[in-house]
Amino acid sequence: QTDAMAMLRLALAQVNPTVGDLAGNAAIVREQAAAAVAAGADLLALPEMMLTGYPIEDLALRGSFQRASAAALTELARSLADDGFGDLTVVVGFLDALDALGGDEAGEPGRPRGGARNAAAVIHDGAVRGVYAKHHLPNYGVFDEFRYFVPGETPLAIDLAGTRVAVTI
Repeated sequence: QTDAMAMLRLALAQVNPTVGDLAGNAAIVREQAAAAVAAGADLLALPEMMLTGYPIEDLALRGSFQRASAAALTELARSLADDGFGDLTVVVGFLDALDALGGDEAGEPGRPRGGARNAAAVIHDGAVRGVYAKHHLPNYGVFDEFRYFVPGETPLAIDLAGTRVAVTI
């Protein structure tokens, strides 16, 4: 490695979360973070909707589940730091919501009630440092994401170990 060339170590966790099991899925993230740190990784990337499992279908529209997902994400960030993995950057999928209280009761095409978003959070040093919402929602075959989620519109990139990293779903 030269000074002009930064090196980024990436750990990919191909795991199988359980739909609705926020605590169990968070425990999987913590296990994978331990393995990533042991392997010398700078960044751990986990699956789409890791915290909630996928596909969550109608659970995405429940305000109580949206709030539970947000709370689980915040607790996961704290737990990773408490576990000694605060230096590891973790990208984890979760259910985000534009209106976590579900105030948009009527909904409309392209903006389901509650404003649920299929999102990825960037966790570092005990906190959520950024959130990316999936832009292109599939609506064919077994996919019906346009029914459940609001598409994101904003890109997200982070600087890590001298490298610019784009976050996408």
